[in-house]
Amino acid sequence: MRAQKRVEYTKKLLDEIGLGNERLEFFYIAASEAPLFAETVRKMTERAKNLGPNPYRMRLQQEGRKDKE
Repeated sequence: MRAQKRVEYTKKLLDEIGLGNERLEFFYIAASEAPLFAETVRKMTERAKNLGPNPYRMRLQQEGRKDKE
């Protein structure tokens, strides 16, 4: 499937730029599998919280504070 290949390629790019590939995932979930969808969303939300904010955003914010000083 082309979408899966694109996700794998993008995960490699995320690793190369230092964001980490765990921020992106691909799931096969049928429309009739609402409980599975809800559980997957919960897990990905928890993963995002554990990973914390975008490290580049944090660095830019810190650099912006230094410029104001």
